[in-house]
Amino acid sequence: MNRALSIAICGIGVLLIGGCSGGGSLLGSGAATTPAVSAPAAPAPLPTGAALGGILGGPVGAQLDEADRQTAYDAQVAALDAGERRTWRGAHGAFGYVEPGPGADSAQGFCRSYAQTIYIAGRPQRGHGLGCRQSDGAWRMAG
Repeated sequence: MNRALSIAICGIGVLLIGGCSGGGSLLGSGAATTPAVSAPAAPAPLPTGAALGGILGGPVGAQLDEADRQTAYDAQVAALDAGERRTWRGAHGAFGYVEPGPGADSAQGFCRSYAQTIYIAGRPQRGHGLGCRQSDGAWRMAG
C-alpha cells in the first residue's frame, strides 16, 4: 500500500508540474502573466553606396571595412536622432565624429544637416550630408 501511495503522489506531482509549464494553472482559471522582455534594439541596417550619405557614401567610406562603416553609420544615425555630437571608434583604427545641425521641416519631412569627420591612418577626412526622417522613423540620407 505504501508503494501505491508513493506512485499516486508522484503522478499528481507530474500533472501539477506539467500544468504549470503550459502557462496556466490547474487550480484557477486566470491566465498566467509573464513580464515582457524586450530584445535590445538592433543597429540601423547599413545602406550601401550613396545611400550612406555624406562622406560615408563616397571614396572615404569605401576605405573603411564593413564593421567600421557600420560603427560610423550608427553614430551618424544617433547624432541625427539626438541632435548632438556623437563620436565613434572602429575596431580597425578608424575613428571620427558626427556633428548635426539644426533640424527643420521640409518637403522631404523632418531633415537635419550634419558634418562628419573620419580619421583614417591619422588623417582627417571631412564631409557633410543631410538626413531626413521617414514616416517609419528611419533616417534616409539625402546628401
